[in-house]
Amino acid sequence: MDRRQFILSGIALGAASSLGIYGWNSSFDENSDNRDLVLSALLPALLYAALPEDTTMAVQVNRTKAAISDFMPYLAKRQQQELQQLFNLLANQVTQLALTGHLTAISELTMSQRWQLLANWRDSYLALLQQAYHGLRELLFAAYYGQPEHWQAINYTAPRYR
Repeated sequence: MDRRQFILSGIALGAASSLGIYGWNSSFDENSDNRDLVLSALLPALLYAALPEDTTMAVQVNRTKAAISDFMPYLAKRQQQELQQLFNLLANQVTQLALTGHLTAISELTMSQRWQLLANWRDSYLALLQQAYHGLRELLFAAYYGQPEHWQAINYTAPRYR
């Protein structure tokens, strides 16, 4: 390696480190657009059998997203940060490639690609991806089935208090 290659390699490494640090720090920023983008893409995949196939599906998805937004402040601060970081990483194309293996935006993946992605996370040998899958799944299921109009489908009757 000559002197010029050494200097150019140092500049490239410094720039890559700066971008990495900036990206890591910005992944903690709260951005509701990223949350909305990721939830719009993953909600139909996770709730595929439960969502109606007619025109009310968009209404159900929007209602569930609103329930998630209402529920998020009640989570522990660390869980809120982890979920927000996951939403930000999935909304960013560079980090999305590392998490999903696709360059295509998550909202443009086909339904079978989204199912495969979620199955890969669920069965991954990386505990972090399994945690992402289970965290998203439990949050989305709680938000969807927490709405009284979905209780009949799962044969649930709310307890009566005297």
